[in-house]
Amino acid sequence: MLMQFKVIISGTVQGVGFRPFIYRTAKKNNVRGYIKNAGNSVELLLDGKEAEIKDFMNDVKNNSPPLSRITNIDIKPCKDKKYNDFQILKSEKHGGTESIMPPDVAMCDACFNEVFDKKNRHYLYSFTVCTDCGTRFTIIESLPYDRENTTMSKFRMCETCRTEYFDPADRRFRAEPVCCPDCGPSYELYRGKKNTKSKNPIKDAAAALDNGKIVAIKGIGGTHLCASTTDDGAITRMRTILKRPWKPFAIMTRNLSEAHKIAIISEKEEKLLLSPQRPIVVVSKKTTLFPHISPGLENIGIMLPYSGMHYLLFHYSKQPAFVMTSANVPGEPMAIDDGDILSLDADYSLLHNRKIRNRCDDSVVRMVNNNASFIRRSRGFVPAPVDVKDTKRTIISLGAELDVTACILKKDKAFLTQYIGNTTKLRTLEYLESAVYNLLELTRAGKLEAIAVDMHPSFNTSALGVELSKKFNVPLIKCQHHFAHAASLAAESGVEKMICIAADGVGYGNDGTIWGGEIIAVDDGFERAGSLMPQLMPGGDLAARYPARMAAGVLSGEYCQDELLEIFTPYFEKDELDIVLRQIETKFNSPLTSSAGRILDAVAALLGVCTERTYEGEPAMKLEAFAMNGRDTVDMPVLIEKKDGRYILDTTGIIEAVYLAKDEHTLPDIAASAQCAIGRGLCRMAINAAHDKKIDVIGFSGGVAYNTAIIGAAMNLAQEEGFEFVTHTRVPCGDGGISLGQAMIGAMEFEKVMATACRKVH
Repeated sequence: MLMQFKVIISGTVQGVGFRPFIYRTAKKNNVRGYIKNAGNSVELLLDGKEAEIKDFMNDVKNNSPPLSRITNIDIKPCKDKKYNDFQILKSEKHGGTESIMPPDVAMCDACFNEVFDKKNRHYLYSFTVCTDCGTRFTIIESLPYDRENTTMSKFRMCETCRTEYFDPADRRFRAEPVCCPDCGPSYELYRGKKNTKSKNPIKDAAAALDNGKIVAIKGIGGTHLCASTTDDGAITRMRTILKRPWKPFAIMTRNLSEAHKIAIISEKEEKLLLSPQRPIVVVSKKTTLFPHISPGLENIGIMLPYSGMHYLLFHYSKQPAFVMTSANVPGEPMAIDDGDILSLDADYSLLHNRKIRNRCDDSVVRMVNNNASFIRRSRGFVPAPVDVKDTKRTIISLGAELDVTACILKKDKAFLTQYIGNTTKLRTLEYLESAVYNLLELTRAGKLEAIAVDMHPSFNTSALGVELSKKFNVPLIKCQHHFAHAASLAAESGVEKMICIAADGVGYGNDGTIWGGEIIAVDDGFERAGSLMPQLMPGGDLAARYPARMAAGVLSGEYCQDELLEIFTPYFEKDELDIVLRQIETKFNSPLTSSAGRILDAVAALLGVCTERTYEGEPAMKLEAFAMNGRDTVDMPVLIEKKDGRYILDTTGIIEAVYLAKDEHTLPDIAASAQCAIGRGLCRMAINAAHDKKIDVIGFSGGVAYNTAIIGAAMNLAQEEGFEFVTHTRVPCGDGGISLGQAMIGAMEFEKVMATACRKVH
């Protein structure tokens, strides 16, 4: 019996070889009709026998391309003209709105083999690509995903490429970035700002790296600043250029074998390194190798080559690995325009002539208690969505201030932008705004219903939220920082009721004070059920930059001015110590904070691990590394009281124990014991709150969740007492994932806003 059906398939079905797959599958099953991109989905007309169409649909569901992901198939009988063949039709600009633009992925094995096959026309060509690999998100300008809507539109295909592009049997069939040396993008090498007119730019760039030079390399989604891992002088100069005196750099190794020589790599970490997403994976160093690359840390960020240019760079070089770090000064977006790249003061710049439409930093992942945890979710993962419960709302959220991402919540899918960065900088704020508009276009979000922002009154993201709420004429919803952390974890885990430990450096509290070590009850709303003891921050933000100030503020609760003078004389110049003690005594410019990050800073200062923070999280990161050589053997008090209905952990007792233990215990043992005490203390408060609320799930969110010792101590205690313990696996636990929580709170609060508006009308 002959039948016809109209089929709409949603999901990741554009830019992944889906149309050629459908074409071949239709031919195989003797099904006639057509397929075409329809806005943000694909539309099929199927004409054939019932059994043939059934076999066709089974193949589609079970054998789709590796990078595709089908989320919905809508099938309806129809009556159309009869078809004698199956065709791929021209795309429509309008249509379904549920499909997903795929991320960029690493070069596949087939393309790699062609690049190094002397008989192949793609031999040594860095932009070689097919439907299973390469650029997508970074080159797309608008939907549908067709070549004319990408930055490849300026490169007219040669006849051979056109033949491959239109041949359904070829793996480059409808691969939009398809090109070859005769018709595609190319590299040029600059020395300073002068074009070298090199005949082989990548080879000459590799030679420069071998000779100790710094090379800025324009890649898929941005620019890396590169140097040999063995040249201390080049790396020191790189730190000066980027204004990063101590921040760790990532490295790219030639292959997995070279990575194993540098680091201890587990089977799960190996899979992450080799995955099509090719993130930077933070792994434990085997020895004291590369102290100049990750100074004061026990781990190092490693990635493997993911583009043809990277493979060719190693092909021409003698180096086993390169330092490869994002080319931007702190807080500014990564350079993507040739003028900005040439102004970086690198010795050489390797530039290509294809426009980068969507800047996209490398993703960074770390294994925390045997789970992959995002530090940065960007290249390889964006713009793929996070599935959440159906909110039936469309909300934009804009993140906090540092490590910012934005989020577009579209019913049951949350689309996070690529990593944006520090929005105290104007250029980064502009980048955030452009990324939001771009994601609105790619997701076909439709009518917006609210804008969600952090409640901090001074954040630039909050000011941008005000502008957008006026422009779109929608409510502005302000979210408490740690409630958003908890909402983010609840959304990605699918757990509706939990007690969430939300521990980080800073967040504006509902009471106007600085929070950062919070126990949040998630149960039809959000409630602050506990916190660390509020402590003085002498000098305000200076206490975050100079951790000994924080230690003095904490111990001021137990020691008088003369005793503090004696304790802290080794940590300060006399004039500065006098100022700090005066600030403590008068409480002038000494706000209170419950921040877990500041307590870790205080421990790091007292043990001499870190005396000045030069990058975000530095004291806590160095403390964690220092503590890896110690054991949890020093007695640390975990004292909790309930005050005004909220549990409070006495952090003064822990910091005093750190100070008093220095004469009797090794410093690494003290560091390890202090971290575990903080982890157990946070979890004990969460357990108490869980008993009160009759909730059986405990979660951990916030930047402190990257600390393996603290989260391990918390998890062990929770599980020992019979609680399920959840952490982040799909978005960063730090501020890079907070926009997801803001969007979910925005959807909840929108209902209240609308209910209030209705009451006012009536």
